[in-house]
Amino acid sequence: MEILEVKGLRKDFGKNQVLKGIDFSVHEKEIVGFLGPNGSGKSTTIKCICGLYHMTGGEISICGHDISKERTEALKMLGTSIESPALYPQLTGEEHLKMMGRWRKVGTERIKEMEEYSGLGHYLKKKTRTYSMGMKMRLMLAMTLLAKPKLIILDEPTNGLDPQAVFELRKEMEEIRDMGSSILFSSHQLSEVEKLSDRVVILNHGELIYDGSLPRHLMGSEYRIRVQEGAEVIAMAMLKRMGITTSGLVEGQDGWVYFKNYTDRPIGEVFAAMGGLIEISDIIKCEMDLESFYKKIYERQPERGEDRDKK
Repeated sequence: MEILEVKGLRKDFGKNQVLKGIDFSVHEKEIVGFLGPNGSGKSTTIKCICGLYHMTGGEISICGHDISKERTEALKMLGTSIESPALYPQLTGEEHLKMMGRWRKVGTERIKEMEEYSGLGHYLKKKTRTYSMGMKMRLMLAMTLLAKPKLIILDEPTNGLDPQAVFELRKEMEEIRDMGSSILFSSHQLSEVEKLSDRVVILNHGELIYDGSLPRHLMGSEYRIRVQEGAEVIAMAMLKRMGITTSGLVEGQDGWVYFKNYTDRPIGEVFAAMGGLIEISDIIKCEMDLESFYKKIYERQPERGEDRDKK
């Protein structure tokens, strides 16, 4: 079942064409990562889906309700947390939940459920200006879930969160999916998108350039290891025997070997197998940044139809 359908979405600001006919969907109980460099049209798309911007052209439907023709019914199915947590600093967490409950017309029992779900305990009695970013995000999630929406949109949900809060948010998003809701979330953190998403949608310059699972051949973990000089060729041969792609040697950097692990073999096992025969003196994991990822996706644009055809 399609929870969200976006067809031919166009948005102009004066003579500036920001969205150029975008098509994508979100299925039932699916987490979709929404990616794109700055100026790609992500935020504009999200605001069109939430009814904050009027479309220049195209269609958006939520659970079969056209947002232009059945706006009230469509938005009833939607829960959002866009940009930074929009909380009133002078109100308590409890007051926020009660206020949202009145607006979404939910009963006190459901509000109590979401108070418990938030995990904020006695902090619900405190004003939100005293909250950490992680606490604010938990409160916003509870407010978003009050009316049991079928679609939840989160815009940069990990911004400002410490690693523990990011880990907790990841678990909560998976639980939300398991409870029956679908999630569309934008992020600048590629590693989080990789861990969370069932599928990704990528925009660039107002156009959809990719819709599918994260390409495995682009997402393998890249490592740089230092071995004793003269053992580089042996290290590369060992890696190849384990099915691991080597990037070769770097001129002027004797002893360093680059490789990517696309296999399911834990990297610890790889190093243990090598360490028995050659000495490894240093290990560096090279994280791919979003700009590099977008560049690789953009370079393979002619192939992107393959992924859509498989859906």
